[in-house]
Amino acid sequence: MKNNPYEEDPDFQEKMEEFLKSIETSTDTDDFDDNDDEELYDNDEDEELYNDDEELYDDDDEYFENDDDMNEYQVGTGQFTLGQDNKVKVEILQPLTNPREELNNLVGCNDIRKRIDELLDLNNYNVLMRAFCPDSKPHATSLHSLFFGRPGTGKTTVCKIYGSLLHEAGVLSRGHVVCCNRGTFIGNNWGDEDKAVRSVLELAKGGVLMIDEAYLLNSNHPNDPGKLVIPLLMDILANEDRRDLAIILCGYKDEMLRLIDLNPGLDSRFPNRFEFPDFTVDDLLEITRRRIREYGYSFTRSAWQKYRQLIAKAYAERDKNTWGNARFVANQLELIYLRHAHRCLRLPFPQRQQLLSLTTADIEPLAPTRPKPKIGF
Repeated sequence: MKNNPYEEDPDFQEKMEEFLKSIETSTDTDDFDDNDDEELYDNDEDEELYNDDEELYDDDDEYFENDDDMNEYQVGTGQFTLGQDNKVKVEILQPLTNPREELNNLVGCNDIRKRIDELLDLNNYNVLMRAFCPDSKPHATSLHSLFFGRPGTGKTTVCKIYGSLLHEAGVLSRGHVVCCNRGTFIGNNWGDEDKAVRSVLELAKGGVLMIDEAYLLNSNHPNDPGKLVIPLLMDILANEDRRDLAIILCGYKDEMLRLIDLNPGLDSRFPNRFEFPDFTVDDLLEITRRRIREYGYSFTRSAWQKYRQLIAKAYAERDKNTWGNARFVANQLELIYLRHAHRCLRLPFPQRQQLLSLTTADIEPLAPTRPKPKIGF
């Protein structure tokens, strides 16, 4: 049997502890009282902006290029080296400080919240039974899960909450999340997949390994090296010593179900299924409220009306195969912030209220929907 390549670096465990403990602390934003301006929202029930500091839950499935030299085990995205010549490109997300609060504040995820609570309850019940009935047989609990959903529906956020809650419950020793995709595992040489899988699993030990668009690992090409990754994962998971780990495979529902059909072993090893539906218009408006609250902004009444119409129009005309859900909101708000900054910098004597008020001038109308090409003449 080969020696574990990660044991060649005696500082590995210490470095892992360092990057997992480097939790960023968020700073509270000052509250903005907009009740003094008649144009801004007051306490109307259907238009009030939320006053508690709540985070937007976004699905950050994107991977960013970073060619700069990185601290090897720094939380973030980059090339992480384990042992000699073992490099994998992943994104590492820190554990959350208040996962229960963030779970309760999830937008449009009631069923997911219930399912996670059920898994935690079963684990806590096993702990209780071990204490009072040590001779009883514990219920089998698998942490591995399948997340079905389109982009922007909150899969990465739920992964962070899931890992942090399992850590709080004592199931996972660290609770961090290692995000990767097909590109993480595919190398230039034969056998790189095996090295990448083992490296990624070592990085994820004690936390959650999230594989985004996992169905791309099983193409129709017979010589696709991605086909080796899922069997490698299942072989390694058969080792009972690897209990301190949760693997989550994410992707579109239909494609993920086809992946299960092609790999029957996944059905038993990944018994937990979570479905992430598209957000409704009301969900997207709630996400908007929470996002602008992070910056202390509020819409004027007319701007909020214009924004609501924009969201409703985009939702009605959406292509379900490419719709971005919360990402659409994030992109629209980025455009609003750019126009808002441009406008405010040209005010002669800007006041605090003007700087924190988003107006109709800041909202760009949606571009006309491109008609679908027709076949024939």
